[in-house]
Amino acid sequence: MKINTSWNWLKLIACGRVFSAITFFMYVGAMSQLIVAWHLSATQAGIIQTVETLGFALALFISSYASDFYNPNRIISIFIILNFISSFIFFYFASNFITAACLNFFVGFAQGGIYGPSILLVSEKFNQKKKGIAVGTLLGSQSLGYALSLSINYILSSNYNYHTSFFISSIMSLIGMILLLTAVYKDFFKKYLFSDKNKKFSLVQNSQTKLLITGYTAHATELFGVWSWLPIFLTIVLLDKMSISKTVLGIIIGFSIHCSGLFSSLFAGHLSDSFGRKRILFAFALVSAIFSFVIGWTTQLYWQIIIALGFIYAFFCIGDSGVLTAALTESTPKYCVGRTVGYRSIFGIGLGSITPGIFGFIIDKTNNHHAIDINTNWVYAFSFLGCAGLIATFCASRLTK
Repeated sequence: MKINTSWNWLKLIACGRVFSAITFFMYVGAMSQLIVAWHLSATQAGIIQTVETLGFALALFISSYASDFYNPNRIISIFIILNFISSFIFFYFASNFITAACLNFFVGFAQGGIYGPSILLVSEKFNQKKKGIAVGTLLGSQSLGYALSLSINYILSSNYNYHTSFFISSIMSLIGMILLLTAVYKDFFKKYLFSDKNKKFSLVQNSQTKLLITGYTAHATELFGVWSWLPIFLTIVLLDKMSISKTVLGIIIGFSIHCSGLFSSLFAGHLSDSFGRKRILFAFALVSAIFSFVIGWTTQLYWQIIIALGFIYAFFCIGDSGVLTAALTESTPKYCVGRTVGYRSIFGIGLGSITPGIFGFIIDKTNNHHAIDINTNWVYAFSFLGCAGLIATFCASRLTK
């Protein structure tokens, strides 16, 4: 497939990802209200997000694997449409633990189906010297969408109700659908010539691929825990320490966690193009692991320090995602990049998806099932994420240049 460094195409894809990603954290953004409204325990609240991540992993595997055999532009189109439909159904029917868990699966499923083919399309259009920054741009736009998702849903659910926040999110996903379909329409009828080797179901692996998949699994375990529970941690701690409107707090939390990812993905991608994937992966994984072990001890610090630490924590936790993806596509034979990304998702995101539930379980057990408040002991749960970060650090250290 011909490499086309079309930055205009990437800009359209990136804008579409901003709006389409707004559905991903509409539950998490409203979770502090939903715990009360739906009478959820910390374990149940985590499970609802775990189910969404499982759907994400399954669809990422299916869509990425299928992209080795079929036009990825057509595959992504199906999930783009499903993203709007599933988010609207979630808005209309989710009302308790059971319905939310079932319907959130399909929200995650749609997001995963967009994520996989979009990575592959960007990877094929940019050469190695620009691949890091290109993938970083894609993931950065996704992070911006996540920031808006978290902020918008927190603000609307706090000041109005969660029904309103879910409805607005689904409408924004409709805008994302239009932008993304416009971007892929040109190549929708393109005929791809796939290698005869695609008939094989075996996965070509080497030591680098195995290390990258293992490292990504550990990275995803830490990341999904941070995405699901750091907003709750910051909400409880900051509301106890400062007088602030929920609108301002929503903006602070959303953008400190996910807007940091926008800059982090671009920054890490650019650095990895210049200084090598290994060095950046090792540095980001190590710093992120350190913050996972530290953040639970910070509840007594000044609120300004806690916000700064949360921003830096999220910055390093997400930054190596694009670098891991770029490195994996470079270490894998071209004819099986899709299935390799698919296997990575089923192992990495699949195992990482249970993190929100495990985190909530640790919170319940170590706090005698008391309601979450400023006195909650967060150290053990965040330290669990730190252990995953250390595994990712080890895998990065074993990579060759």
